[in-house]
Order: sequence, then structure tokens, then C-alpha cells
Amino acid sequence: MRQNESTQASKIKNISTGQLPSSLKALSDSQLQLRIRELARAEQRLTLQVLLHLKEISDRKLHAKLGYASLWEYAVKELGYCEASASSRIAAMRLMVSVPEARTQIENGKLTLSQAAKIQQFIRKENQASSEPITKKETKAIIQASLGSTIRETQRMLEAKAQERRPSLIAENPNQPTISFQADEETLQMLERLRELRGNLGALELFKLSLKTTLDKLDPLRKKQKVISSKPDLSLFAQKLKDDCLDFDRYLCPTPPKSSRFIPQWIRIEVAKRSKGQCEYHSPLSGKRCESRYRVQYDHIIPIARGGVGTLENIQHLCGLHNRTKGVQLEPAYLGTGLAANHSEGRAPNLSTQSDR
Repeated sequence: MRQNESTQASKIKNISTGQLPSSLKALSDSQLQLRIRELARAEQRLTLQVLLHLKEISDRKLHAKLGYASLWEYAVKELGYCEASASSRIAAMRLMVSVPEARTQIENGKLTLSQAAKIQQFIRKENQASSEPITKKETKAIIQASLGSTIRETQRMLEAKAQERRPSLIAENPNQPTISFQADEETLQMLERLRELRGNLGALELFKLSLKTTLDKLDPLRKKQKVISSKPDLSLFAQKLKDDCLDFDRYLCPTPPKSSRFIPQWIRIEVAKRSKGQCEYHSPLSGKRCESRYRVQYDHIIPIARGGVGTLENIQHLCGLHNRTKGVQLEPAYLGTGLAANHSEGRAPNLSTQSDR
């Protein structure tokens, strides 16, 4: 098996480098046709190898270790693919994982990369929108129906399939008013920031959320009385025991009880100022800091199970991927400069050097 792979790699290398003539114009028509066929087959084999490598990187979470918030970001910024190419390759790879038959069809050239990507994107969209997910049997049937078709024919087939699954997608009130406007750069930046904080909402959901937030702030009939400040007044609970903190006022507590996962509001604000709304993971392999600002989460650097508490020094911002992959082991990449050593020696972590990260 390894010998076949090395032979294949050698053939691809020869085709792409040494065997090309100094001028293509010196080739006869038959030679030119033979050469382009060899290159096309080599390209197909290389594409399959790229998909298999992406799968292995995804399985190992190597992109997360290198400081990327997603496999897509890794493919764009580390591998140099454009956004569309990265999306299509990752989608095709995920189709191969869910339906092994797809790999065979891609390998023999009957299913193109674009078709595989379209099918996977269709399946993901349908599974999100419908309470009845697409089964593997249906997926195999879709792949079979796409063999030998053009990308446009595949797209039309998928659209018809969507209509079959959701035939009643008709607006309840076609006379509803439509609002449209031209957005300047500042508006687009604010919308992007709102998506980072609240997720990939549609235009209508973003508009409604903005209206609701503004009305809650300005409309006297919707305002709620607030008796707390951004930072605690220590005199209010000077005589209170720490164990009574939750019964007193959670927002006024300087630190929560050790057994609580609650993080006071003022600590959340200070962490957000320090991180500037960006994931604070630093790759131990490249030193790169994760650039994700999408729905960052508050994380206990030293977990509660290991004695960590909700203090400012022990709370950091992590994106969803790096929070999920943190696991049980305390790696230096998740602890920040100096924190691993402090924890191993039993000292309290110190983030004073991390304020400019």
C-alpha cells in the first residue's frame, strides 16, 4: 500500500515538474491531449489526498492546536485557499466521512468536488431546517443521482429534493411590508460585531434584536430598574459570610463561593476589556493567538474541579472550539504565560502580564 502511494506520488511529481517540455507549442495535438489527461488524473488524485489530510487534521484537532478557531480558517489562512475553495473541500471531506461510498466516487472521478460539496451543504441545511434529518440511505441515493451530471443539474436536483421535503414554504402573509436600506461601512461593522456576539442570525432577527435592545433602553414603559453598579460596593457585604454570597446578591459578590460556577458581572467586564472580545488561546506550536471573536465564552483557566475559582485572574475568553478541546489536561496554551508553572507549584495564577494580549 505504501509502495503504491510512493509510486503514485512519484508519477505526480514527474508529471508536474521534470517531464514538461520547454515549450508546449512543441507538442503535437495527440501529445498535448495525452498530457492534459495525465494532469487531470493527477489533479483528481491530489484532491482526494487533500481531503484525506483535512480529515486527519480535523480528527487530531491540529487546527485548534495551531491557534485557529475552525478548520475553515486553517484552510484559508494556513493553506492559502480562497474562502469558497476551503468551504467546498471541507464539505466534500465531511460527506466522505458520513458516507464512505462518496470517497469511491470521488476517487474514480464520477463525483466531482463541487458536486460533493453541494450535496453536503444541502444535507446540512436540510437537517438544520427540518425535524426529520436526511438518512444515509437518502444521501446515497442523492449521490447516485448526481453521478455523471453537471453541477447545474445537481443543483436543480437538490432544489427539487428540497421542495419535496418542504412543500409548504409559502409566506403566510404575502402583503407584509418590506424594509430596505443602503448600509454604510460603519453599519456593516456593527452588524458583524452583533453576529460575533449573538451568532449567525438572519437580517430580520438582527433588526428585531437591535430594535428590542434600543427600546428596552429608551422606552420608559419597558425599562427595568437596576440597583447594581459595574463594580461591587464592598461595604454592602463586609459583614456577610462568603457562603451567604449567593443568598445576598450575586452581582454584588466580589468572588463567588468556591463550589459555584457563577462569574460576577464586573469580572466579565474586566475580562472583556483585557481580551478585547477575542479568544485568548495561544498555540504552543506556533505561538499564534486565536483570532476568533465569534461568541467567545468565559472559561475557568484552572477548572473548578481542580480548585479553580471565579476570580479575575482565573477567568479567560475562549472561542467555542478551544473551550471544547481544552479537555481535562491543563496545557500551557490554555493557561497563558507563566500560569502553568504557577499552577504546578501551587501558587495562584497571575494574569497581570496578559493585559495587553
